[in-house]
Amino acid sequence: MYTTAYRPTQDFLITDLSDSHYDKLIIFKHCVCQIGDIENYMPYCFTGSILIDMMAKMGAKNNDRFLTCRVINGKLEDGSWAFVKLSRKDDLRVLSNRTLVQHCPDSLVGSVLTQVQRKMLIKGLSI
Repeated sequence: MYTTAYRPTQDFLITDLSDSHYDKLIIFKHCVCQIGDIENYMPYCFTGSILIDMMAKMGAKNNDRFLTCRVINGKLEDGSWAFVKLSRKDDLRVLSNRTLVQHCPDSLVGSVLTQVQRKMLIKGLSI
């Protein structure tokens, strides 16, 4: 799996993926992000599958951390939502952790993560 592009926004980190089941990885930057706001950052012409990492809002060990859905012409498709469980060593989970720490480390403070969890991420440990 490779990232082909990375785009920061006010609320999300958006990473384009290749060689993955998902076309984009959307990472929440803080605990007040709203899923519906993702559409504001999707190009109208984009159709594909996205994986959403809500760690900053839901926590690191929550089974509801990762969510997938289908996007059609830049709009989130109703009825396509599903929670995804990824192990700590899964490439997508490691990528998401690393992307957040490398590109937006200040957002860790605005998350629901504990101080210990933030330190683990900064040291490169996948949580």
